[in-house]
Amino acid sequence: MSEMYSTLEQVVTPVIQVNVTKADGATFDGDVIYLDADDELKEIAKYIKMNSTHNADVNPGRIKFFYTTETKKDAGKFVAGQLLVRNGIEKMINDDYDYIVLVHYKGWKELDMEHKVMQLDKILCGVKITSDDKVKKQSIDSKEYISNLRHFGSDKVLQSTEIVDMAIERIVEEEKEQKRQNG
Repeated sequence: MSEMYSTLEQVVTPVIQVNVTKADGATFDGDVIYLDADDELKEIAKYIKMNSTHNADVNPGRIKFFYTTETKKDAGKFVAGQLLVRNGIEKMINDDYDYIVLVHYKGWKELDMEHKVMQLDKILCGVKITSDDKVKKQSIDSKEYISNLRHFGSDKVLQSTEIVDMAIERIVEEEKEQKRQNG
């Protein structure tokens, strides 16, 4: 791991069994699964907050992080994850979080720490807190968030985006083939 990310060396993606198999070999898959990711992603978000000016206002404590089996595309490419803004009714039930971050578990697990930081930074660029403390989602100002491109360098960010897209595309194809073989 790069010295730059040495403070994150104890932060790891847990091993999670995504496909559950019955004793007779039948596999339960196809449903979207959400698993808590606070232990890893909140630590990376804290690192991002401390090491970038463009995400310095992000409050990782107001974000709930999840791994998911659901894939997401943006402009025809698979992305590592997405940011959701919690609506008023959800916040009336539980006001602990303003945002939800979902990352594709299998794709995320394959990334090294540098790419995890870049991808989570890009997702967190969507956090927008207005002057009257209202939470919103920042609109995308280009195919990638400009502040993310400037912070890490456009070549690195675009390469990271391609790595994510190719990894998740391969994972999706492997899952399709696995389903065909299992009937």
